Amino acid sequence: MGFIVWLTSGNDDPPPVTPTAPASEYLFQRMGETVEPARDSDCAEHAYGKVKQFLIANPCRQLTRAVFLTATDSGRTVYTSIAVVRMPDRAGAEKLELLVRQDETGSVNDLLREKRVNVPGLDRLSRGGFSATTMDRDVVITESDSADRDEDPAAHKAEMKRVSVAALKLAKELG
Repeated sequence: MGFIVWLTSGNDDPPPVTPTAPASEYLFQRMGETVEPARDSDCAEHAYGKVKQFLIANPCRQLTRAVFLTATDSGRTVYTSIAVVRMPDRAGAEKLELLVRQDETGSVNDLLREKRVNVPGLDRLSRGGFSATTMDRDVVITESDSADRDEDPAAHKAEMKRVSVAALKLAKELG
């Protein structure tokens, strides 16, 4: 049997715990226009390309979208679209995610593209970084961009991709 010796410096408070890593590299805040997320049961109406065709043939149960903003270490303001597409089953969700991940297949419109959210210097977020994942029967699609672009296009895309990957966790906030 072991025991622990507690050394104190005159008080009974335990030593402070220092976190080993922050919960996220980015602190996201929902934009005012999407404090209440946009919801619709017709996903095809809000999609384009092959993704639209897929959603016509395989209707979703619900589409929930919002726009968040965050700042990078370099001081850029980044806008991120979160779209959660609820499919009837996991198999349909996985097929949709595979399609969305392919180049030139389209996606679900972000709220800037539909002019429901206004950001000076941006008319859509699909020119920045992208990520997607399947969570049971939900497909989470994130797109991030900044009006203040990095001079190096590859560096800009990489930074926006990092933001999009970090933003996947925000889908839980959309309920």
